[in-house]
Amino acid sequence: MKGFWYDKAFFLSKLHKKVYLDITGLPPSRLLRYFPELEKISSKVVFGSDWPAIVDIKKNIDARLNILGQNAIRLLALK
Repeated sequence: MKGFWYDKAFFLSKLHKKVYLDITGLPPSRLLRYFPELEKISSKVVFGSDWPAIVDIKKNIDARLNILGQNAIRLLALK
């Protein structure tokens, strides 16, 4: 069961240009259950590093490059 805030966070990230979705701490195996349309906002998603390194997030989403770094680089104006 997911909390109501998942839907709200997804909606807000689509609505506002500067709102990003942080998926840190969510079990990668459940990402698409929480966010079935995650690929639609893949350019607005960042992934932290508090999940064990043994998890292979690329099995869950195709937009891993954006989530694993490119969004943070763009958001923080590192390029």
